[in-house]
Amino acid sequence: MRSVAILGATGEVGQKFILSLKDHPWFRIEELYASARSAGKSYAEALNYGKETSRWFYKEQPGREILEMEVRSLEEIGNRVSFFFSALPSEVALEVEGRVAREKPVISTASAYRYFEDSFTYLPSVNESHAPMIEEQRRRRGWKGFVVPQPNCTTIGLALSLKPLYDAFGLEGVIMASMQAVSGAGYEAVSRWAEQRKKQGGSLPEPLDEYSPLTFEGNVIPYIKGEEEKVRKETVRLLGRLEGGRIQPASFKIACKCNRVPVLEGHTESVFVTLSKEAKVEELKECWRNFEGEPQRLRLPSAPPRPIVVVEEVDRPQPRFDCLRERGMVAVVGGVEATAFERCFQYTVLSHNTELGAARGAVLAAEYLYKVGYL
Repeated sequence: MRSVAILGATGEVGQKFILSLKDHPWFRIEELYASARSAGKSYAEALNYGKETSRWFYKEQPGREILEMEVRSLEEIGNRVSFFFSALPSEVALEVEGRVAREKPVISTASAYRYFEDSFTYLPSVNESHAPMIEEQRRRRGWKGFVVPQPNCTTIGLALSLKPLYDAFGLEGVIMASMQAVSGAGYEAVSRWAEQRKKQGGSLPEPLDEYSPLTFEGNVIPYIKGEEEKVRKETVRLLGRLEGGRIQPASFKIACKCNRVPVLEGHTESVFVTLSKEAKVEELKECWRNFEGEPQRLRLPSAPPRPIVVVEEVDRPQPRFDCLRERGMVAVVGGVEATAFERCFQYTVLSHNTELGAARGAVLAAEYLYKVGYL
């Protein structure tokens, strides 16, 4: 049993880490860390747990042992645990995760260490072949530990669905348009949306005369700062190859447009792919159905039976009905059709942005790293 700590334990993703690690067979939470505002309080006190002003985000509740655990300051992080999970904001993560990694490994949902040349940004079932970058990072930085970040939650469903196609048929081009859940923007955005819904009451949303930023109710926001660049950069890197201590990005072209929609959980993406080889719709479906990654071969505790689920209904997947398939740990693919363009196909992919796309996905990443000897 490995002892672990959570950095940023009081936030939305930190809370999801606590739920994802509940009764885990390999990992046990020993320490919780947060900002100075929460330090020195019990976890329950830090969140006003059980009160009207409670900042506990989820219906599922934490255990009593966690609620009674003292929250420690990020300024006083020790070396008592085996490794750390980080749910820190990216602007804080760069300094704190780097400080911790001098001595201990960090598995992170933050973007701070995604884009360095020596980074191993890990998506389970997709790029285990990049794991030797951990030793490269240690060598270059003189660390005893390391930082392994997750990809962006929007990248995850796309890259996971592309992996089997890329391996089997090759890719020449990818176009994606996302419909992203409000929870992807964090707790404050969800709270703001809830207030808008309350104000709306029982009536349906109508056009508004005056512009107000971050209007989620009855609206689509066709811009998410930095999101499209992240998807473009991360997708080709995840599907690239490790060569001479560097990751050579995949060579296919990619374009995307990211949108925020009034959905609580689950990022839905419309994807158009141009393959390098001829294929039929049924061959694509079979490729996805048969795909198995390292988490499945190693029978990791958080791994679903298959990383991709294919649905046949023409109007699926849909977030409210499909995002929690296999506890939200799969990419759900549907609507697969050939297009009018040569070797070009379209499909819809749905992935859970706060399960596979955040804490539970990071726990699965840690399970793999533990199983192969990095933790």
